[in-house]
Parts: sequence; structure tokens; C-alpha cells
Amino acid sequence: MIVYEREHDFVLTAQHEHGMVAGDMAAHWKREWLPQGSHRDDLILAAKEHDRGWIDLDAAPLWNDYSQIPYSFRDFPLRPRFVFYRKGIEEVRQQNPYAGLLCSLMYTELFQKTLGANPEDDDDIRQYLQEEQLQQESWKKELGVNASELEERLKNDVEIMLFCDQLSLFLCMEEPGTPTARYDFFSEGLGCGFDTCPSSNIQVEWVSGEKVALSFFPFDEEFEVTMSYKVLPKASIRKFGMLQAYRRANWKKRRIWITAVS
Repeated sequence: MIVYEREHDFVLTAQHEHGMVAGDMAAHWKREWLPQGSHRDDLILAAKEHDRGWIDLDAAPLWNDYSQIPYSFRDFPLRPRFVFYRKGIEEVRQQNPYAGLLCSLMYTELFQKTLGANPEDDDDIRQYLQEEQLQQESWKKELGVNASELEERLKNDVEIMLFCDQLSLFLCMEEPGTPTARYDFFSEGLGCGFDTCPSSNIQVEWVSGEKVALSFFPFDEEFEVTMSYKVLPKASIRKFGMLQAYRRANWKKRRIWITAVS
């Protein structure tokens, strides 16, 4: 779950909803910037489905008694998280082996770099990374393609997924219009590691409550995405409890235009 707090309520976006938006972004990626031999449809599928392991977890969100806020992807316990990561990855692999491998690589990349998790300090993280990396090597062999070409394609495809993941998170981690400097993860911009990226960070900002602009635009055109979310009044949580408050809340939709800095 992706959560931010307002004075009288919490705004919750399910991980899979955010993932679907990341897939919409990948579908607009400039075709000429995809690596040679890239399977575009597989990349789009992986971007859309990378968080499907959260579907069951987010169907019944939990309350964090310590922080007095709903659990989110930032603080959700690791052991059950890893179980559901694997479940989601396997479900994607059943649809498409290459897309499943991309999802697995994206998660191990996130834990090693973006999330700042140190496997040397946590046995659960270390075990997860070791087991997942062994699986990845086995899955690469099963694909039966040239190893060096596959590695190059995987690296670039994962970086594209990470970029779309960050941009999609930017849309739902804070209230629309929030200055970029106030974001925990993105105050210095979006991390950028795909082949055509001109720098390690791309600047992103809200132009209005309905438009986000990028300093470098890797997409084929300006486009609109729709993000589904729920608003949970704090009074409702106190009255009904976290789960019932979530189930009673109606889905809302937020439409956002993605454009380049003018």
C-alpha cells in the first residue's frame, strides 16, 4: 500500500493500481530507445504486473500501532512481504517467463540500491537476495538466448521499469502539487540508468494539481494516466477499525497529464 496523511484522513493507493500506471508509462516509451532485440510487450507486461504480489496484502490493509498510520510499502514487515513477492513473480512467470524474470530483477535491484537496504545487516534480506539471484540465473538459462545480449537487454529493461515505477510513485506518494523538495525519495529527482539517459537524475515537478513535467522526456508523446485510490477518514478508522473503514470507502480516480518541462 502507498499511504500519505492529511489532517483528517489518509489517502491509500494499492500497489497493483500504481503498477498498472507504471505499465501505461512503459507502453509510451520511445520505441527507438528500446535495446536491440527487446520484447516490448514483455516489458510492458512486467511493468504493469510487477506489484501483483501485493494484491492480497492490499485487499486487507493493516494498521501500524507503533506509527499510528496504515502500513505501507515503506514499513511493511519483510518476511510476509518476501513470500508475496515470490507469489507475484511466479504468477507473472506463468504468463511470460521473460516478464517474470524482469520483475524478480527489479525487486532485487530495489533492495540492493533504491531502498537502501543493507543485506549485511539483515538476515531476511540477505537470504531473499541469495535465493532470488539463484533463481534468476536458472531462469536466464531457460530462456535459451545469447547470454551477453540477454544481460544487456535485461539491464536496460529493468532500468526502464524502475524509472516508470518511480514516476508512478511520485504521482501517489504525496498530495498532487506537493513541491518535489518535500518528497522523501525524489527530492533530487528520479533515478535514471537506462541507456539514453543524459544524467543520473531527471527532474520532476508538479506543474499543477493535474500535470507533472519531466526535464528529460523518454516517452513518445505527452499522455494522461488514471490512478485509483481511496480516502479513509480518521473518524471512520476510529469507529469501524482499519479493515472495515477501507472496505466502506469508495474508489476515487485521479487523472494526471505527463509532459515535458516547457
